[in-house]
Amino acid sequence: MSSQQVERERTFALSDGQQLPDLDGLLRTGRSQVHRMRAVYLDTADLLLIRHRVTLRRREGGPDEGWHAKLPRPDGSRLELHAAMTQGPGRTRVPAGHLRAVAAALGPAWPTGVEATLLPVATLLTERTQTDLLDDGGSVVATLCDDRVVALPEDRRWRELEVELVPAAVDDALLDEVSERFAAQGVLPSDSPSKLGRALGKRPDRAARGESLRSRDPAAAVLHSYLSTQVAGIVGREEDLRADAPDAVHKARVATRRLRSALRTFDRLLDREVTDPLRDEVAWLAGLLGAPRDAEVVRDRVLGRLEGLPPELVVGDVVGLARACLTEEHARAHEALVEGMSGERYLALTDSLLDLLADPPWRGRAGRRADEVLPALVEKAAGRVARSVRRTRAHDDPDGPEALRERHVTRRRAKAVRYAWEALAPALGPDAAESARRWEEVTEVLGELQDVVVARARLLELAATAEHAGVPSFSLGVVAGEDRVAVADLTARGDEAVDRALQP
Repeated sequence: MSSQQVERERTFALSDGQQLPDLDGLLRTGRSQVHRMRAVYLDTADLLLIRHRVTLRRREGGPDEGWHAKLPRPDGSRLELHAAMTQGPGRTRVPAGHLRAVAAALGPAWPTGVEATLLPVATLLTERTQTDLLDDGGSVVATLCDDRVVALPEDRRWRELEVELVPAAVDDALLDEVSERFAAQGVLPSDSPSKLGRALGKRPDRAARGESLRSRDPAAAVLHSYLSTQVAGIVGREEDLRADAPDAVHKARVATRRLRSALRTFDRLLDREVTDPLRDEVAWLAGLLGAPRDAEVVRDRVLGRLEGLPPELVVGDVVGLARACLTEEHARAHEALVEGMSGERYLALTDSLLDLLADPPWRGRAGRRADEVLPALVEKAAGRVARSVRRTRAHDDPDGPEALRERHVTRRRAKAVRYAWEALAPALGPDAAESARRWEEVTEVLGELQDVVVARARLLELAATAEHAGVPSFSLGVVAGEDRVAVADLTARGDEAVDRALQP
């Protein structure tokens, strides 16, 4: 069930020790209650909603617990929509009616695709003393809320008063009288238009100007921005993943890798009791995504190689057999992905991802400047790459199975370094971006090597299938032989790229 009403309220600033203003002669006070509330506000990455005077939140605790959307009206007031909050897996999902209303309110400004993903941008913890305000007849005409607020993730704290007319109350003239009475006692309207506006500070203005993070920003702010991007890359592609839209699986899988890597590389700034179980669940999703992605890569590579052979080297209908086998393999993997995304485990995972952004488990030096904390953690990750390289080069056969397995480990660790520098680049600038570029070269070459190794193994399986089906496997052997030459070339290029990346 959902409902709507016109919001009629005023907010006033109050210092922590200041006395409540007196309304004697205007209104009488009635019942008082204390509520402890947690409100998670959602917005796009560039804070599009708040910049258009739209707010969307999920509030836990208090008499109006549930989902709230506040939409601007032509007369300057705001329409408030309310919907009940669900429990269990999927509880963080915005109600469809609220989502449609927000999109309609923004009109042409509403983005599409991943850019439209709504993620937690602030969490307000409020201790509210709520008092009924009565008219001479004893009817409740308004509520007075004395709020003490803590805003996360910046940990801003303040106190404010909020006076809101009940829906059936008299007109807004009563609010004018309350404001005059408060002003006479030194209690003035708040400078901030809303709690969310105060929590976000200058972030909306910076977003509107397209300003990036700065090196002097807290490490937590830099990481929160990066984690938000990766979570959006996962939950913002659900429809495309189900439809098997081009490149959707690949991009979502990369987002899972980047997310897990960031939680690992920067784990000294996070409570691992929270993030380690989350990394495990993201790994489960990565596995679901990996199967159709790997099948897609092998299919495209094998078919591309077979179709690129000179006609005289294509013996029998080997292309048709390979296409049928590999297409069926991809279809089965995609079906398993969709099935997994339809279950409670996936819903619970997306809840956990959004909870991570709403209340990040920071610890240690997360509040220190980004340039003082983060580069050293990336260098530690680079040290793990160097150790893996030394183990690889200790093998007698640089292209043998053991060396190739160690190069795969090197590739994974190099990806962690690349992703980390990419996370830091918006704040730390060109030097971090150049480091990311060097490590990207490493991961691209070693990634191509891994694709060749996986495809070569699949070629051998296809050869056995072809022989069983009575289709000559000669062409598959030709491609496998060419790939063996490619492995030697890629291992040499990978070694050179790693050496360049590890240079001071």
